[in-house]
Amino acid sequence: MRVWAWVAIGAVVAALTVLGFPLVRMQTELRLANEQAVQARTRIAELESAVANLKTELDASNQAREQLQGALEEANSDIEKRQFEVERLTTDLEKATKDAEPPGQEGDSAPAPSNGWRAQ
Repeated sequence: MRVWAWVAIGAVVAALTVLGFPLVRMQTELRLANEQAVQARTRIAELESAVANLKTELDASNQAREQLQGALEEANSDIEKRQFEVERLTTDLEKATKDAEPPGQEGDSAPAPSNGWRAQ
């Protein structure tokens, strides 16, 4: 072979050597990046699953809260009705007590009943 052929072959080998090491290093870095991407996707899937579970729990908690809120509102309504009824009955009792007193007597001058009950 001629010298130029050997020089050309040497130049190609040198170029492959010079370019080969960075290419091998780049391929190693790409493999590492690919592994990290796979791990990140796995972690993302785990986090999405956790978020879905938390949303389900939140929905259940909101539903329970709404039921309790409804029961509370109903109980408050019942309390208001009973307070109104107590006020009405108290007024009726005061009126009945006043009507039961003999004329000319006012206040608590009537003798107290034997069971200790007194009108207020």
